[in-house]
Amino acid sequence: MLGQLTRIMNLPEDRIINHPALLVNVLDHQHRILFWNKKCEEFFGIKEEEALGKRLEVLIPNSNNNPKMGRLNEALSGKPVFITDDKYDNKDYYTQIVLPIKNQKGDVVAAVNIVRFILSEGPVLNFKISKNACITIGG
Repeated sequence: MLGQLTRIMNLPEDRIINHPALLVNVLDHQHRILFWNKKCEEFFGIKEEEALGKRLEVLIPNSNNNPKMGRLNEALSGKPVFITDDKYDNKDYYTQIVLPIKNQKGDVVAAVNIVRFILSEGPVLNFKISKNACITIGG
């Protein structure tokens, strides 16, 4: 999955995992966490080892009440979601992309959530993703 993500985003794997302005996580239909990068650890204060395999709602109480969870559910239904210039806590802007992950039969099995923060300070990360992007996994 990470290999396909590097091709879709045209970024090296290390930048996806470690970039300070790029939050990436993958969740399945039950909202279990399958991938959690370094920015997720910093942003949510939860280590990868704690997060993997757990439901998002267990790790982050009230996350189901967040209207932005609809973006994840849209991707889990097969529709890529692109949001630009949204605000977090009325300070830092971010761009959010949520892509479906499909098995070889074409069934959506998970979604990847990519959030690029446009911070007031720190490195800027630019990438483009096609509007019909989708990740296919499995053999």
